[in-house]
Amino acid sequence: MVLRIPRTGGTARAYIHPRLDSVVASVPGVPPIERVLGFDPDYGVLAFIDDQGQPRRLDLRAIEVRTASKERLTSLSTANGADLYGITAKGTVARITPAGDWSFEPPAPARAVFPQKNGGLVIAGTESGKTSLWLIQPTDDEVLQTATLPLVSRAASAQVGDRIYFAVDSGLVGARARDLQLVKSIPLDDPGESLVSTPSGDRVYVALKSARVAVVDRYSESVSEEVVLPGPAAELRMDPLGQHILARPANGADSAWVIGVGNHKVNGTIATEWRPDLPAFAPQGAIAVVRGNDAIMVDAATFSTRSTVTGGASDYWYFISWNGFRPRSADLDRPVTFDSPQPAVPSDSAAWGASRDSNPNLPVRDAAPSMLEPPSSAAPARAGYMVSFAAVLTEQKASEAAAGIVVNGQRPRVVATQSGSTTIYRVVLGPYGTREEAERVGRDSRKPYWIYEETR
Repeated sequence: MVLRIPRTGGTARAYIHPRLDSVVASVPGVPPIERVLGFDPDYGVLAFIDDQGQPRRLDLRAIEVRTASKERLTSLSTANGADLYGITAKGTVARITPAGDWSFEPPAPARAVFPQKNGGLVIAGTESGKTSLWLIQPTDDEVLQTATLPLVSRAASAQVGDRIYFAVDSGLVGARARDLQLVKSIPLDDPGESLVSTPSGDRVYVALKSARVAVVDRYSESVSEEVVLPGPAAELRMDPLGQHILARPANGADSAWVIGVGNHKVNGTIATEWRPDLPAFAPQGAIAVVRGNDAIMVDAATFSTRSTVTGGASDYWYFISWNGFRPRSADLDRPVTFDSPQPAVPSDSAAWGASRDSNPNLPVRDAAPSMLEPPSSAAPARAGYMVSFAAVLTEQKASEAAAGIVVNGQRPRVVATQSGSTTIYRVVLGPYGTREEAERVGRDSRKPYWIYEETR
């Protein structure tokens, strides 16, 4: 799907790509958008920053726009589109969720935040002339791990798989996000201007000042190849499918170079204005570009024009994958029930056949009793959504937190998990079959909480 929002503000419209002449949903009253932060597919909510620098949410299901926070925050980012993290003017980290806000004061003023999909948060700040990293598990205030890097004066940084890399004058430095263990530094000939990684996180592409793009293999921790550009590049954008990269020339904003990830060459140049939203990779191997007053779909392989959206340049474009407009199955909202034991079935094969003929509702047996596998002693564990109220380093503190929470007559339990070499005690309820159900429980608790998906 593609969302199109007037750049001057107005009614947001959703289309099912490539049918850009048929609106499937609209949301009025959307302010001008400066930058999109992310999309939450579970709830159909787009998080963005408006032209006044305020974080907001556009809800496709509720058909409304909400202010996420009135506080002025910088370095806003999100890992799931729902939980937003930013930095206040004092260097405090703020977490904004639909259920409530939370803040954390790091040992030194924060300069950047890196939310993790498992609910953790890596914070970067300057301390004693060096860059410090702190790993926490919101909404707990304890620092789980720390790391120290050389002073990072440049803004270029990227999360590559489970690693966070920073560009310094001599190359890339970084640490593993899960435990802040330092990784091998990767020397570069020139300072990096922009970093992007493949969707799999196996490679990171660094635009260098000397009209090249260094291809860093995260497994060998070295530069494996280089892409020669027609000139220096100021910004890189990665194809969500990992097939192409768009590079913005440093000395112009009226074109983009298309780099092939497979051959590590510049496949061609396309004419386009470079904006926060466009050019962008669209579904089915297309690139959405801006030319004059129009938005144009260009084939990523041949650069030929597929279609033209007259006047489309007046909109802010954002592509999403979502099926939330499809009818919701009523079975998803039914409570779980357990069937009563089946009546005994005669073991004699003739009696089985006779019983089946007389009662077609009996189950069909496709193997003799001696060939049937014995039932498992325990049902296999299933994935679900957990409601977490705290993540602390001591079991006693976790038990105290659990004792003060009651949700619909239920108290949360304490679960011990490992994060690297550290044991973390979580106060949780669940699992629940859907994120909606978990969110309802979290809201009913009237306590700070966050949702994560448990997989086994």
